[in-house]
Amino acid sequence: MNTLKWLDANFERLLVALLLAGIVLLITANVVMRYVLNASLAWGEELTLWIFVWFVWLSVSYAFQKGAHVRITILRDLVSDKHKRYLDILVDILVMGFLIVLIVECLTLMSQPFVQSQTSVVLGLPIPILYASAPVGAALSTFRIFQHLLRTLRGDQKPA
Repeated sequence: MNTLKWLDANFERLLVALLLAGIVLLITANVVMRYVLNASLAWGEELTLWIFVWFVWLSVSYAFQKGAHVRITILRDLVSDKHKRYLDILVDILVMGFLIVLIVECLTLMSQPFVQSQTSVVLGLPIPILYASAPVGAALSTFRIFQHLLRTLRGDQKPA
């Protein structure tokens, strides 16, 4: 059970940290190769882009876990404390609905033959691997919002 609690608290943070470290290492290596050795890594920029796309989608989920997304609170500030809870529940349900639609549409796009047959220019990796970052990030985000929704329904005021 301790492993599951640790994963719940640190899964996205660990992945995002590893991906960010990979981006920094790749960019540093490419700069050193280009300006010191006068030869750059042909695949470095493309791999950095792929890692960055995955980094962004996983960071979205991490921000939901920490409650760190930007919020427009003008409506929330106008309602009573009793109604804030209902508004939070409504917002969680709407965001989860949007993310579920996003997951379905991304999977539909990824299943198209023209996407399935594409590969990246330099690395030759299948493009669906890159596209998979969106539904994976959205699924993790949906899970984190569901956790927040359960806490809100229980009346637990811990941060999202």
